[in-house]
Amino acid sequence: MKKTVRIAYFVFLSLILAACTSFPYNPPSPTTPTPEEESAAAATTAPETPAPQDEASQTLRIWLPPEFDPVAETDAGALLRARLDEFEKRRPGLNVEVRIKAPEGQASLLNALNAASQAAPSTLPDLIALTSPDLEAATLQGLLHPIDGLTTLIDDPDWFSYARELAHIQNTAYGLPFAGDTLAFLYRPNPENLSAPNWEMLQEQEIQLIFPADNPQSDLGLCLYNAMGGSFINEQGQPTLDEEPLTELLTFYQSEFISPAVTQYQSDEQVWEAYRLQDSTVAIIWASRYLDEMPADSALAPIPGLEAESCSLATAWIWALAGSNPDLQPVAVELAEFLSDSDFLAAWTASAGYLPPRPTALDSAQTALHEISLVAQPIPSNEIRLTLGTIFRDAALSVVQEHASPSAVAQSALESLE
Repeated sequence: MKKTVRIAYFVFLSLILAACTSFPYNPPSPTTPTPEEESAAAATTAPETPAPQDEASQTLRIWLPPEFDPVAETDAGALLRARLDEFEKRRPGLNVEVRIKAPEGQASLLNALNAASQAAPSTLPDLIALTSPDLEAATLQGLLHPIDGLTTLIDDPDWFSYARELAHIQNTAYGLPFAGDTLAFLYRPNPENLSAPNWEMLQEQEIQLIFPADNPQSDLGLCLYNAMGGSFINEQGQPTLDEEPLTELLTFYQSEFISPAVTQYQSDEQVWEAYRLQDSTVAIIWASRYLDEMPADSALAPIPGLEAESCSLATAWIWALAGSNPDLQPVAVELAEFLSDSDFLAAWTASAGYLPPRPTALDSAQTALHEISLVAQPIPSNEIRLTLGTIFRDAALSVVQEHASPSAVAQSALESLE
């Protein structure tokens, strides 16, 4: 949910990524927040300057995005508020101070973390909630502390494999995942056959597939390409592509059941709205979009593979350590463990509209969600998504809009990396 750091490169990388993405893979965009944005983001929280306290008390500072605000009048907010209160009762003299930061933009969690580390390290959060792309960026900028040696919870078998992998950066554990999200196949079950349709069935039933083809993240393309065994990194550690699976992917994009409208969609939100308005469609969507509303006429399934196996990509929100006081790290980790408890996550993720990253926290009746979580692979690194995502996007638009030759487009894509 330190190694060699290439700070300048990854700050630059973060700036570019932020311009072209939306959560769940909201990449980093480190810039210094303006006072106005910082004030708005923290309207419901304590002041930035630490409050005076007596010698017997301790303050543990947490940074969260607005959707996880414990004082929000939501079921998820009430559950988190009660959990934090319980933790304080278990530790007399400890005050848990929550500050709310925007998930993206100039006053985002990552940008505020970067700014505080330079200007006021004493105000850094002891525990911070970060998306997996932001966890990667913050780690490579030297803003986080490893959790290795402080907890063994991430080694527990009760994690989906994607969650455990997302918590590690360069083979070192940097956090505990607490909210998962997966790329999924959204469809309307046939009353006579409740199973999810495969690609052949879409062709037979004249159902069209929609997805955000004009999104530079290219989640569907990366998912299908990866499921076919396509490589993202060569032996020199540089971004690469394999011609055969890429050509097969681009040929798939010219299937009759691919809606021509996919070239107009740039976001999950646009696809969701289009799906709701068009009965004869299926869609590729992030599970959190569905879980937020859970329409009764729809269901999720793993994405059918172009070969035998189905696929999915996954991201997560992850608890991480960022505080400047090493004496508080054990307490911060203890709280992260407390907030990652399977029983708590079962109730909280259901209320928050996310998937639990731990199998025992997922309702056993949710077989489709369990299957998606099992096959899900972690989203590629920020560097891969930046470098290859736009190549996948441009290639998809070429074969769908211009009806270009898949093999010729694939060859051009490979040449662009040389």
